[in-house]
Amino acid sequence: MERRRKKSKAPIVIVIIVLVLVAGWFGFNKFYDDTISAAEPGNTEPIAVDIPEGTSTAGVYDILVRYGLTKDVPFGDYFFKWHCRRMGYDGQFKLGGYELNKSMNLDEMAEVLMTGNLADTKSFTIPEGYNIIQIARALEEDDICWADDFYYEVESGEFDYAFLDGCPPGRERLEGFLYPETYEVYSDATAHDVVEMMLAQFDKLFLPEYYDSAAARGMSVRDAVTMGSIIERESVAPEERPIMAGVFYNRLEQGMKLESCATIQYILGEPKQFLTTADTQIESPYNTYLHEGLPPGPICNPRMASIEAALYPDDNDFIFFVLSADLDGTHRFSADYDEFLENKDAYYAAEEAR
Repeated sequence: MERRRKKSKAPIVIVIIVLVLVAGWFGFNKFYDDTISAAEPGNTEPIAVDIPEGTSTAGVYDILVRYGLTKDVPFGDYFFKWHCRRMGYDGQFKLGGYELNKSMNLDEMAEVLMTGNLADTKSFTIPEGYNIIQIARALEEDDICWADDFYYEVESGEFDYAFLDGCPPGRERLEGFLYPETYEVYSDATAHDVVEMMLAQFDKLFLPEYYDSAAARGMSVRDAVTMGSIIERESVAPEERPIMAGVFYNRLEQGMKLESCATIQYILGEPKQFLTTADTQIESPYNTYLHEGLPPGPICNPRMASIEAALYPDDNDFIFFVLSADLDGTHRFSADYDEFLENKDAYYAAEEAR
């Protein structure tokens, strides 16, 4: 009697593997095609897209998905990055504002993003140390927005940032946090957009450890920025900022008034080369010749280096400083009052000899 042969399962397994591979291949191609194809062929309505500085290729994909310019498919970020590497797009996208539309495929959008074919935009620059009034004037002169609209947003606009916690209401609410920088905005940007962009830049640069450093000094973020704003307006040479911070902290620790000329200039509104005794007697909570401690808030919008100096001051015993007789904007620092008077006399003599 013949023994019946046992049937092999190998052909079935092979068929299953082939089917899985075929399905995977079709799935791969579908998701890949969805990623690089136009999201909505025929829809040419322009969409304003902003690519922030430092955005990675994966970040660009996230932005395009958010605006509906490419389909959000499984592993879409992988297909997007793979296609960009294969086509040489990876790392070539330029920051700025663009107008794209949903009828564009990935290659068409990449061409725009790589060539820097910006949408209709305007740029403006806010110098370090400008206060709110100076910023409003500059924005209006550069035809970015009306000064009154800017003031409204500064006073009443809604902005969600941790560093604004505890800021009192009023026009000075955002003073110190409107970061000085060169910005590019769409031509139809509102005053709210402008303020939001400046606050976002501050938020980006004010690192998490800075919150801890301020707390370690028993200061709020607003206090730290206030000290930084005084340093910004008092100093010219970068290396002097931490030294000057040390001077002001030494004065506070010894119960002295800050006696910062920069706070008087803030009260006056317009800069004066030489202050008078009468200027230092103007009644104002910002007058650090009359009132102890820090002023109620920042007196300008400082660069981050000045805020860092306020957070990480130089450890010194200086109490006094005065402009140097070199007349280059640097200062002479001293712990002794008589030495301060000598430095002061030398400065005035140098000014008279000009």
